[in-house]
Amino acid sequence: MSDEMDYEKLLDRAREAMPEDVIRDDQRWGLPEPELIYEGRTTVVKNFQDIIDSIRRDPEHLLGQLLREIGSAGSVEGRRLILKSNISKDKLTEKLEDYVNTFVICGECGKPDTHLVKEGRTQVIECMACGAKRPVKVKKGLKAKEKANVVAIGDELEVLIQDVGRQGDGLAKQGKFVIYVPGVAKGQKVKIRVEKVSGTIVMGRQISS
Repeated sequence: MSDEMDYEKLLDRAREAMPEDVIRDDQRWGLPEPELIYEGRTTVVKNFQDIIDSIRRDPEHLLGQLLREIGSAGSVEGRRLILKSNISKDKLTEKLEDYVNTFVICGECGKPDTHLVKEGRTQVIECMACGAKRPVKVKKGLKAKEKANVVAIGDELEVLIQDVGRQGDGLAKQGKFVIYVPGVAKGQKVKIRVEKVSGTIVMGRQISS
């Protein structure tokens, strides 16, 4: 009997030591439904920040993945996401669920209490609830042609600098996009992070050579 009491005390102490956001009391977690309003050809996700708070991921990371998947331009304004096209609620919900299953949910215990970390060049999901780790496996849903036609803020690209513009910025091309990269020379192959997209004009910053 005393052993059982000691075990219960140890469980209580371990539970008290855990962060509150890890303890879910076995309640089923659910992704908030996107709340949409349409303004002409623009789709506004009113509760985008609530979705971010729920999955605990970098807004720019989710934004980049969404824009790539739905093939639209967009930006975050305050607590809202502004998409420059009409997207149905069903389609947006499907893409959000794909993101959660790929970048959030633990493959072992099925809980969302995870961190997204990098180990070398591999993105890894680390679970705070059960301690499991798994590499991120991105769905190969987009064809190479579709990828070439979508560039979003936060994307990391490897480009070849084909020319230098009048202002001294390096010029590269990817699909229909012309990419400007300051501080590089013609002939360099560099890795960049996209900082601005305006139509088919992209501004990038070198992050490695």
